Amino acid sequence: MDKEPEVVEAEVIECKGASDFQKGLAVFFVIMSMVYAVSPIDLAPDAIPVIGWLDDAGFLITATMNAIQQFTKDQNSSMVKILKYTKWLLILATVIAALLLGGLIAAIVALIAK
Repeated sequence: MDKEPEVVEAEVIECKGASDFQKGLAVFFVIMSMVYAVSPIDLAPDAIPVIGWLDDAGFLITATMNAIQQFTKDQNSSMVKILKYTKWLLILATVIAALLLGGLIAAIVALIAK
C-alpha cells in the first residue's frame, strides 16, 4: 500500500525584461522630452495658454510611460500591456491635437490675410 507520491512538474516561465538598449533609449527619450518641455521652440508655443502646455505634457507623459514600461521586469504583465496601449493612444491624441492646432492657425492666418 505504499504509494510513492506523484511528482508534478511545473513549467517555469522566464520573466524577461527589456534589453539594456531599450532601457537606455527610454532614458534618452525622457531626457529629450524634458529638454523639449523647457525649450522655447515648440510645436505649439507656450505663450498660447493651455494648448502650448499640452504638447509639452503629452511628450513628457508619453516618455515617462515608455520608461516605466521598459524598466518593468515582467514584460508580460498586464500593467505593461495597459501602458503600451495607453502610450500609443496618447501619442495619437497628441498628433491629432497638433494637426488641429496647425489647421486652426492656418485658418486664422488665412482670415487675417484677406
